[in-house]
Amino acid sequence: MSRAVAEGSSPDTGAPLYYVGTSGWAYREWRSRWYPRKLPTREWLRFYAQHFPTVELNSTFYRLPPPERFQFWKHSVPKTFRFAVKAPRLITHGRQLHADGELLHTFMQAISLLGAQLGPVLWQFPPQYACAIELLRAFLPMLPPTVEHAFEFRHPSWDNSEVWHLLRSAGIALVWSSSLRYPCFRNQTAPFLYVRFHGLKGGYAHQYTDDELQPWAELLADAIRRGCRAYVYFNNTAGTAPQDALHFRELLEARL
Repeated sequence: MSRAVAEGSSPDTGAPLYYVGTSGWAYREWRSRWYPRKLPTREWLRFYAQHFPTVELNSTFYRLPPPERFQFWKHSVPKTFRFAVKAPRLITHGRQLHADGELLHTFMQAISLLGAQLGPVLWQFPPQYACAIELLRAFLPMLPPTVEHAFEFRHPSWDNSEVWHLLRSAGIALVWSSSLRYPCFRNQTAPFLYVRFHGLKGGYAHQYTDDELQPWAELLADAIRRGCRAYVYFNNTAGTAPQDALHFRELLEARL
């Protein structure tokens, strides 16, 4: 069991209270900066999972990998590891919540190959996509309740009490973002939080400072103490995402 999971578990149930990781793991820029220079890329996920208990799986946003890829990923990590999976952009960006049961079924069937290591599904919507209440109302019942879901809205018009009510009724988390480009909605709509650090002044190349991370650590520690679970991912992948994730975990642990 990884240090992150062991120290972030409930003493009563052993269930993890928080997962901290990065958005993706297979970046060429990370060779030497994070991965040992001579480590084969095939071993990168195994190495990554020695340090983190979770990762955002990004490739599913662009296309569904073949079944054997999911199996390879599943067997490269400990059983306690969790994959947060990004939903296909064909749904979030192309069709923008217009119902397509067959497409949704195909996606959910594919990621089910991850078994118990499947974490939340991330639904990331484009910045120009304005609030569409009726489409949201029709789409939510299509989502399988056996899987946790988190919605990341990037247009300010989604700051709407009816949106929060719909998400809360369905037990779907609202993504909280650290970003200068996207709004940060701080409503809790599910029994878990989903937080993404996109970078600040430097965007994806940003390196987070203590002053920038400490308020988030306080916020999440307070939620965790109240019994809320948390998934946290650093998406400043052109910068210092692995180092920032490790440091944030230390800040969080110091407050629990």
